[in-house]
Amino acid sequence: MLKLYSGVIPVEKIKILHCADIHIGAAESFLNTLAESRRAETLVTFERIIDKASENNVRVIAIAGDLFDSNNIESGFIEPVFKKIASVPDIKVIYAAGNHDPLNSGSPFLKYELPKNLYVLGIKDSVIAFDDIRLRVYGRSFESVCLYGEERFTITPQNDGYINLMVLHGEVKSDLNSEYNAVTQDFIRNSKMDYIALGHIHKRTEILKAGDTYYSYCGCPEGQGFDECGEKGVYIGNIGKGICELEFTAVAKRLHIRESVDISNCETPAAAADTVLSAIKLKYGEGFADNLYRIELTGNSPAEKAVNLSEITARLSDKLYFVKLKDLTEPFTDINTLANEISLKGIFAKKMLESLNGADEEQKNTVKEALKLGLKAFAGEVEFNEDR
Repeated sequence: MLKLYSGVIPVEKIKILHCADIHIGAAESFLNTLAESRRAETLVTFERIIDKASENNVRVIAIAGDLFDSNNIESGFIEPVFKKIASVPDIKVIYAAGNHDPLNSGSPFLKYELPKNLYVLGIKDSVIAFDDIRLRVYGRSFESVCLYGEERFTITPQNDGYINLMVLHGEVKSDLNSEYNAVTQDFIRNSKMDYIALGHIHKRTEILKAGDTYYSYCGCPEGQGFDECGEKGVYIGNIGKGICELEFTAVAKRLHIRESVDISNCETPAAAADTVLSAIKLKYGEGFADNLYRIELTGNSPAEKAVNLSEITARLSDKLYFVKLKDLTEPFTDINTLANEISLKGIFAKKMLESLNGADEEQKNTVKEALKLGLKAFAGEVEFNEDR
């Protein structure tokens, strides 16, 4: 049956890629000698995102803030970004500046010549119309490190069949009490958007909905520390009127991973290291060695010499990109028998046993740690700052 439309024929859906918080140029200082190469990997990950968009025939890339870690990073990070965007001229790249790279006199987006396919939202409520694909993109950029949210977006979408996409850097809250562009449920519900691409929160959400508007945080594509663990990536898929078919795509070069590994019955540091390697290889597969690990060693250490963090770390560092260990093992020592020994170690054990018997649960953990370090000290294996 022939359908007749008054006005123009609406576009049913558009394929987009939603990314945010790439923080190109960010340094993870705890990596020491690896920190500089890790900075470069943020740029490589951005280039991978652009490649993903091209491979998936994306029409629009929505970048919801903090593309750069600051406005003061070297041109060696900035120029390749704009060059990569220019390499996909058929893809429209929309940017809303975040609190790390606000749109002011120091912004790379104002100091450099931009690719023709890069569109930057202004510091006031803004809209950019793309008549060729019947899309309007709304949003606003940070001008400084702070931006206060608003009850409603001041530009109302027209009801003319265009798909309405909003790109914002901010935090979804129940009220407007935030310096980082608070976005309330009422704001989303009343926006009349088809989809709101959010940035600022580095943890990905599922695709959410308020009223008729879909929205989500895609999270950051590369974790910047062990408070940002797990898979990181972008959302790719179709949006339209009542349509949101976005799916998560992982793009991270490396994962930050916290793990606990039981090293009970490991008689030597070499055995403990092998146990750790086997456990993480089994869980994280072929590329396990590329990740960054913070590993807690648990279980019973059968001998005071079993948990030598320096040696275990050295053995693991030969196999892994980065690893940091914490010893949470319990010394496998009969403290009662040891307390009866006529020796300095016996006197120490007796004092620790008395402290344990009179301690509450919180104090017991402190006493157990002191006991463990004390026994290692008698074995000559305590390391400087090991209790940190």
